[in-house]
Amino acid sequence: MTAWLFSGQLSEHAGMGADFFAASAEARELLARTSDRCGFDLGGALADPARVGDNRVAQPGVFLVSVLAARELFRRGRVPAAIAGYSLGNYAALVAAGAVSDDDALTVLLAVFDTVERLDIRGGMGAVIGIPAAAVEEVCAGLRGRGAPVWIGNVNAATQLVLTGSEAGIEGALAELAPRALKVIRLPMTWPIHSALMEPVARAVRPIVEGCASIAAPRFPLYAGHRAERIDSAAAVADLLARQIALPSRWKETVETMFADGHRDFLEVGPGETLSRMLRWIVREGRCRPAGTLAAIESVTAAA
Repeated sequence: MTAWLFSGQLSEHAGMGADFFAASAEARELLARTSDRCGFDLGGALADPARVGDNRVAQPGVFLVSVLAARELFRRGRVPAAIAGYSLGNYAALVAAGAVSDDDALTVLLAVFDTVERLDIRGGMGAVIGIPAAAVEEVCAGLRGRGAPVWIGNVNAATQLVLTGSEAGIEGALAELAPRALKVIRLPMTWPIHSALMEPVARAVRPIVEGCASIAAPRFPLYAGHRAERIDSAAAVADLLARQIALPSRWKETVETMFADGHRDFLEVGPGETLSRMLRWIVREGRCRPAGTLAAIESVTAAA
Protein backbone atom coordinates (compact mmCIF):
# COMPACT_ATOMS: atom_id res chain seq x y z
CA MET A 1 0.00 0.00 0.00
CA THR A 2 1.12 3.53 -0.76
CA ALA A 3 0.59 6.79 1.10
CA TRP A 4 -1.21 9.53 -0.80
CA LEU A 5 0.03 13.13 -0.91
CA PHE A 6 -2.31 15.81 -2.25
CA SER A 7 -1.02 18.67 -4.38
CA GLY A 8 -1.19 22.34 -3.42
CA GLN A 9 -1.59 25.57 -5.35
CA LEU A 10 0.95 26.37 -8.09
CA SER A 11 0.66 22.76 -9.29
CA GLU A 12 -2.14 23.89 -11.62
CA HIS A 13 -1.67 23.93 -15.38
CA ALA A 14 -3.85 24.55 -18.39
CA GLY A 15 -5.81 21.48 -19.42
CA MET A 16 -5.59 19.69 -16.10
CA GLY A 17 -8.53 17.38 -15.51
CA ALA A 18 -9.50 17.24 -19.19
CA ASP A 19 -8.81 13.49 -19.38
CA PHE A 20 -11.09 12.81 -16.39
CA PHE A 21 -13.88 14.97 -17.85
CA ALA A 22 -13.66 13.26 -21.25
CA ALA A 23 -13.67 9.74 -19.81
CA SER A 24 -16.32 9.87 -17.10
CA ALA A 25 -19.88 11.13 -16.82
CA GLU A 26 -19.40 11.19 -13.04
CA ALA A 27 -16.41 13.52 -13.45
CA ARG A 28 -18.40 15.79 -15.75
CA GLU A 29 -21.24 15.87 -13.23
CA LEU A 30 -18.85 16.90 -10.43
CA LEU A 31 -17.33 19.53 -12.72
CA ALA A 32 -20.80 20.92 -13.43
CA ARG A 33 -21.66 21.04 -9.72
CA THR A 34 -18.36 22.72 -8.91
CA SER A 35 -18.85 25.25 -11.71
CA ASP A 36 -22.30 26.09 -10.32
CA ARG A 37 -20.83 26.66 -6.88
CA CYS A 38 -18.03 28.82 -8.28
CA GLY A 39 -20.40 30.85 -10.46
CA PHE A 40 -18.51 30.36 -13.73
CA ASP A 41 -17.52 27.66 -16.22
CA LEU A 42 -14.64 26.06 -14.34
CA GLY A 43 -13.88 23.60 -17.15
CA GLY A 44 -13.42 26.41 -19.64
CA ALA A 45 -11.24 28.36 -17.20
CA LEU A 46 -9.02 25.32 -16.52
CA ALA A 47 -8.41 24.99 -20.25
CA ASP A 48 -7.34 28.63 -20.57
CA PRO A 49 -3.62 29.31 -19.92
CA ALA A 50 -4.44 32.95 -19.18
CA ARG A 51 -6.93 32.08 -16.43
CA VAL A 52 -5.84 28.82 -14.82
CA GLY A 53 -3.40 30.55 -12.45
CA ASP A 54 -5.98 32.93 -10.96
CA ASN A 55 -6.80 32.07 -7.34
CA ARG A 56 -10.52 31.75 -8.09
CA VAL A 57 -9.76 29.17 -10.80
CA ALA A 58 -6.66 27.42 -9.47
CA GLN A 59 -7.98 26.67 -6.00
CA PRO A 60 -11.22 24.86 -6.89
CA GLY A 61 -9.49 23.44 -9.96
CA VAL A 62 -6.67 21.76 -8.04
CA PHE A 63 -9.21 20.54 -5.49
CA LEU A 64 -11.49 19.08 -8.17
CA VAL A 65 -8.73 17.32 -10.13
CA SER A 66 -7.29 15.89 -6.91
CA VAL A 67 -10.69 14.55 -5.81
CA LEU A 68 -11.19 12.97 -9.23
CA ALA A 69 -7.74 11.37 -9.14
CA ALA A 70 -8.47 9.90 -5.70
CA ARG A 71 -11.83 8.59 -6.90
CA GLU A 72 -10.14 6.89 -9.84
CA LEU A 73 -7.60 5.23 -7.55
CA PHE A 74 -10.39 3.99 -5.28
CA ARG A 75 -12.31 2.74 -8.34
CA ARG A 76 -9.29 0.68 -9.32
CA GLY A 77 -9.14 -0.90 -5.87
CA ARG A 78 -6.31 1.18 -4.45
CA VAL A 79 -6.57 2.18 -0.79
CA PRO A 80 -4.21 4.69 0.88
CA ALA A 81 -1.89 3.52 3.63
CA ALA A 82 -1.89 7.12 4.85
CA ILE A 83 -2.87 10.58 3.59
CA ALA A 84 -1.48 14.11 3.83
CA GLY A 85 -2.27 17.33 2.00
CA TYR A 86 0.15 20.10 1.09
CA SER A 87 -1.50 23.45 1.91
CA LEU A 88 -4.49 23.67 -0.48
CA GLY A 89 -4.17 19.91 -0.83
CA ASN A 90 -5.61 19.52 2.67
CA TYR A 91 -9.14 19.92 1.28
CA ALA A 92 -8.89 16.98 -1.11
CA ALA A 93 -6.90 14.97 1.43
CA LEU A 94 -9.72 15.29 3.95
CA VAL A 95 -12.25 14.20 1.33
CA ALA A 96 -10.16 11.14 0.42
CA ALA A 97 -9.78 10.29 4.11
CA GLY A 98 -13.57 10.27 4.51
CA ALA A 99 -13.26 13.13 7.02
CA VAL A 100 -15.50 15.58 5.13
CA SER A 101 -17.69 15.50 2.03
CA ASP A 102 -16.48 17.05 -1.20
CA ASP A 103 -19.41 19.49 -1.02
CA ASP A 104 -18.55 20.69 2.49
CA ALA A 105 -14.84 20.94 1.66
CA LEU A 106 -15.68 23.11 -1.35
CA THR A 107 -17.95 25.24 0.84
CA VAL A 108 -15.03 26.02 3.17
CA LEU A 109 -12.60 26.57 0.30
CA LEU A 110 -14.91 29.10 -1.37
CA ALA A 111 -15.66 30.76 1.97
CA VAL A 112 -11.94 31.34 2.47
CA PHE A 113 -11.69 32.94 -0.96
CA ASP A 114 -14.73 35.15 -0.41
CA THR A 115 -13.50 36.22 3.03
CA VAL A 116 -10.04 37.15 1.79
CA GLU A 117 -11.60 39.25 -0.95
CA ARG A 118 -14.15 40.85 1.38
CA LEU A 119 -11.47 41.78 3.92
CA ASP A 120 -9.12 42.81 1.09
CA ILE A 121 -6.19 40.91 2.54
CA ARG A 122 -3.19 41.25 0.27
CA GLY A 123 0.45 40.25 0.44
CA GLY A 124 2.69 37.79 -1.27
CA MET A 125 4.94 34.75 -1.08
CA GLY A 126 8.48 33.95 -2.14
CA ALA A 127 10.83 30.97 -2.14
CA VAL A 128 14.32 30.90 -0.65
CA ILE A 129 16.64 28.03 -1.53
CA GLY A 130 20.00 27.27 0.05
CA ILE A 131 19.80 29.02 3.43
CA PRO A 132 18.96 27.32 6.77
CA ALA A 133 15.67 28.25 8.41
CA ALA A 134 17.33 29.89 11.43
CA ALA A 135 19.17 32.40 9.24
CA VAL A 136 16.03 33.14 7.23
CA GLU A 137 13.97 33.64 10.38
CA GLU A 138 16.54 36.12 11.68
CA VAL A 139 16.00 38.26 8.58
CA CYS A 140 12.21 37.92 8.86
CA ALA A 141 12.25 38.90 12.54
CA GLY A 142 14.26 42.00 11.73
CA LEU A 143 11.78 43.05 9.06
CA ARG A 144 8.82 42.43 11.37
CA GLY A 145 10.51 44.66 13.91
CA ARG A 146 10.67 47.39 11.28
CA GLY A 147 6.97 47.11 10.47
CA ALA A 148 7.23 44.86 7.39
CA PRO A 149 5.63 41.57 8.51
CA VAL A 150 7.03 38.44 6.90
CA TRP A 151 7.35 34.85 8.13
CA ILE A 152 8.48 31.40 7.03
CA GLY A 153 5.17 30.00 5.80
CA ASN A 154 6.25 26.63 4.38
CA VAL A 155 9.22 24.48 5.32
CA ASN A 156 9.48 22.23 2.27
CA ALA A 157 12.95 20.86 2.99
CA ALA A 158 15.94 21.77 5.16
CA THR A 159 16.96 24.64 2.88
CA GLN A 160 13.80 25.04 0.74
CA LEU A 161 11.59 27.61 2.42
CA VAL A 162 8.60 29.66 1.37
CA LEU A 163 8.16 33.13 2.85
CA THR A 164 4.78 34.74 3.33
CA GLY A 165 3.62 38.15 4.49
CA SER A 166 3.16 41.72 3.41
CA GLU A 167 4.36 43.00 0.06
CA ALA A 168 7.06 45.10 1.77
CA GLY A 169 8.10 42.16 3.94
CA ILE A 170 8.46 39.75 1.03
CA GLU A 171 10.36 42.21 -1.15
CA GLY A 172 12.64 43.18 1.72
CA ALA A 173 13.38 39.59 2.75
CA LEU A 174 14.12 38.38 -0.77
CA ALA A 175 16.40 41.35 -1.41
CA GLU A 176 18.29 40.80 1.84
CA LEU A 177 18.61 37.04 1.37
CA ALA A 178 19.44 36.98 -2.34
CA PRO A 179 23.23 37.51 -1.96
CA ARG A 180 23.46 34.48 0.36
CA ALA A 181 20.95 32.14 -1.27
CA LEU A 182 21.32 29.69 -4.12
CA LYS A 183 18.09 31.17 -5.46
CA VAL A 184 15.23 33.42 -4.41
CA ILE A 185 11.97 33.40 -6.33
CA ARG A 186 9.00 35.72 -6.08
CA LEU A 187 5.97 33.44 -6.34
CA PRO A 188 2.84 34.49 -8.27
CA MET A 189 0.70 34.66 -5.13
CA THR A 190 -1.24 37.72 -3.94
CA TRP A 191 -2.29 36.28 -0.58
CA PRO A 192 -0.05 35.89 2.51
CA ILE A 193 -1.11 32.26 2.99
CA HIS A 194 0.12 30.50 6.16
CA SER A 195 0.79 33.78 7.94
CA ALA A 196 -0.71 35.65 10.88
CA LEU A 197 -2.20 38.11 8.38
CA MET A 198 -4.73 35.38 7.55
CA GLU A 199 -5.97 35.03 11.15
CA PRO A 200 -9.08 37.16 10.48
CA VAL A 201 -9.98 34.72 7.70
CA ALA A 202 -9.59 31.70 9.98
CA ARG A 203 -11.82 33.33 12.60
CA ALA A 204 -14.49 34.21 10.02
CA VAL A 205 -14.48 30.73 8.50
CA ARG A 206 -14.69 28.86 11.82
CA PRO A 207 -18.53 29.09 12.08
CA ILE A 208 -18.84 27.81 8.52
CA VAL A 209 -16.66 24.83 9.38
CA GLU A 210 -18.73 24.17 12.49
CA GLY A 211 -21.82 24.06 10.26
CA CYS A 212 -20.40 21.27 8.08
CA ALA A 213 -22.40 18.20 9.11
CA SER A 214 -20.18 15.74 7.24
CA ILE A 215 -17.03 16.28 9.35
CA ALA A 216 -15.95 12.99 10.90
CA ALA A 217 -12.91 11.12 12.17
CA PRO A 218 -10.69 10.04 9.25
CA ARG A 219 -11.16 6.51 7.90
CA PHE A 220 -7.47 6.31 6.95
CA PRO A 221 -4.35 7.55 8.78
CA LEU A 222 -4.31 11.30 8.18
CA TYR A 223 -1.39 13.63 8.83
CA ALA A 224 -1.97 17.35 9.33
CA GLY A 225 0.71 19.58 7.81
CA HIS A 226 0.18 22.42 10.28
CA ARG A 227 0.89 20.05 13.17
CA ALA A 228 3.27 17.61 11.45
CA GLU A 229 1.49 14.73 13.15
CA ARG A 230 -1.32 12.26 12.68
CA ILE A 231 -4.83 13.38 13.60
CA ASP A 232 -7.68 11.01 14.29
CA SER A 233 -10.72 12.94 15.54
CA ALA A 234 -13.51 15.00 14.03
CA ALA A 235 -12.46 17.93 16.22
CA ALA A 236 -8.93 17.85 14.81
CA VAL A 237 -10.34 17.70 11.27
CA ALA A 238 -12.45 20.80 11.95
CA ASP A 239 -9.42 22.58 13.38
CA LEU A 240 -7.40 21.76 10.26
CA LEU A 241 -10.16 23.03 7.96
CA ALA A 242 -10.57 26.27 9.90
CA ARG A 243 -7.01 27.18 10.80
CA GLN A 244 -4.55 25.80 8.24
CA ILE A 245 -4.83 28.91 6.07
CA ALA A 246 -3.23 31.02 8.84
CA LEU A 247 -0.68 28.55 10.27
CA PRO A 248 2.75 27.59 8.91
CA SER A 249 2.89 24.45 6.75
CA ARG A 250 5.44 22.06 8.25
CA TRP A 251 5.69 19.82 5.22
CA LYS A 252 9.23 18.59 5.83
CA GLU A 253 8.33 17.44 9.35
CA THR A 254 5.09 15.91 8.12
CA VAL A 255 6.83 13.74 5.54
CA GLU A 256 9.54 12.82 8.06
CA THR A 257 6.84 11.75 10.53
CA MET A 258 5.16 9.61 7.88
CA PHE A 259 8.53 8.09 7.02
CA ALA A 260 9.24 7.35 10.69
CA ASP A 261 5.85 5.62 10.85
CA GLY A 262 6.96 3.24 8.11
CA HIS A 263 5.67 4.86 4.91
CA ARG A 264 8.17 4.60 2.07
CA ASP A 265 6.07 4.59 -1.11
CA PHE A 266 3.96 7.64 -2.01
CA LEU A 267 1.63 8.82 -4.76
CA GLU A 268 1.11 12.48 -5.62
CA VAL A 269 -2.65 12.58 -6.07
CA GLY A 270 -3.45 15.71 -8.05
CA PRO A 271 -1.95 17.82 -10.81
CA GLY A 272 1.77 18.22 -11.32
CA GLU A 273 4.85 16.59 -9.83
CA THR A 274 5.94 19.20 -7.26
CA LEU A 275 5.55 16.91 -4.25
CA SER A 276 7.26 14.02 -6.05
CA ARG A 277 10.34 16.20 -6.59
CA MET A 278 10.16 17.68 -3.10
CA LEU A 279 10.07 14.30 -1.40
CA ARG A 280 13.55 13.46 -2.70
CA TRP A 281 14.90 16.45 -0.77
CA ILE A 282 13.27 15.27 2.46
CA VAL A 283 13.74 11.49 2.59
CA ARG A 284 16.17 10.09 0.05
CA GLU A 285 14.97 6.53 0.61
CA GLY A 286 11.35 7.39 -0.19
CA ARG A 287 9.66 7.19 -3.58
CA CYS A 288 6.83 9.38 -4.82
CA ARG A 289 5.15 8.91 -8.19
CA PRO A 290 2.64 11.25 -9.86
CA ALA A 291 -0.97 10.07 -9.99
CA GLY A 292 -2.87 13.08 -11.22
CA THR A 293 -3.89 11.97 -14.69
CA LEU A 294 -5.56 8.85 -16.05
CA ALA A 295 -2.34 7.84 -17.79
CA ALA A 296 -0.29 8.26 -14.60
CA ILE A 297 -2.86 6.32 -12.57
CA GLU A 298 -2.83 3.55 -15.17
CA SER A 299 0.95 3.41 -14.87
CA VAL A 300 1.11 3.20 -11.08
CA THR A 301 -1.75 0.70 -10.78
CA ALA A 302 -0.28 -1.52 -13.50
CA ALA A 303 3.09 -1.53 -11.73
CA ALA A 304 1.60 -2.51 -8.36
